Amino acid sequence: MRDLTKQIEEIILRALPNAQVMVQDPMNDGAHLEATVISDSFVGMSLIDQHRQVMQPLKEAFAGNLHALALKTYTPEKWASAQG
Repeated sequence: MRDLTKQIEEIILRALPNAQVMVQDPMNDGAHLEATVISDSFVGMSLIDQHRQVMQPLKEAFAGNLHALALKTYTPEKWASAQG
């Protein structure tokens, strides 16, 4: 499933070119993917709007074939706080 995680990462980076993107398949089953996206563009946005900004290009690319993606979005400041 490495190809799918890389594909998702590339789609997100096209939508948010200056973002840090980490896509993982923690269960190594290709069905339970996780994405963490850190971007300055999220500053001032609600969490819902952040997720929409990431999910819209993925929905278009996968046209209903992407079913399980846990998504975490952060501004750089919130990411730094979350890391301790």
